[in-house]
Amino acid sequence: MRPTLDARPGGRPRDESRDGAIRRATLQLLAEVGYDGVTMDRVATRAKAGKATIYRRWPSKVALVMDAITTMAEQSVPVPDTGSFRTDMLAFLSSYRDAIGDDRGRIMAELVSEMPRNSELRDALRNGLLAQRKAAADVIVHRGIARGEIGAGADHAMLIELGPALVLQRILLSGEVVDAAFMERIVDDLIIPYAVHGQAGQRACDDHQITRPQAAVPLALAEQPTT
Repeated sequence: MRPTLDARPGGRPRDESRDGAIRRATLQLLAEVGYDGVTMDRVATRAKAGKATIYRRWPSKVALVMDAITTMAEQSVPVPDTGSFRTDMLAFLSSYRDAIGDDRGRIMAELVSEMPRNSELRDALRNGLLAQRKAAADVIVHRGIARGEIGAGADHAMLIELGPALVLQRILLSGEVVDAAFMERIVDDLIIPYAVHGQAGQRACDDHQITRPQAAVPLALAEQPTT
């Protein structure tokens, strides 16, 4: 949750345009020099603001970074409402791709790499940006259930995480194309079949006491002759 905008000493309201300049400076520095390179001094210089002004608004670097990232996400990943689970999910994935396909992708990669080393940032990301993305996708899932397009028993986490995970993999790791055809394959070949049949498949396993397969035997061991 962002700190409340309060009045400056003397009753003058805070200049919210300065907040925007400070957030923009923070995002620019994250893309240019990474999380470790972002300091309050550098932000102040880039935004042409005093350090005291920044600290009155944000008590720490983590608070400032998370506020800037959350504001960026709110502006770039809206919750679509097209009337169809399929087109809602395609629109959501398109917005997600666009949101991380430029400097924002480099920023996200930097923050993710920092998470194992910085518990404060990790908790802030999980409770802020990632929770926000999950909440947006969850709205799409609930609408699909209400319209009878997908099964109510499908694993929401799987439906929500599958598409963004594959998009993130291509943009940040493999560098492969993330075009409309790829996202349609994600939705049509993976998400929708699971949303429709996942619950029924799980019931079939339970009814027939089907268990998950054990780990495969290494090939070298499998080929050894028996005595």
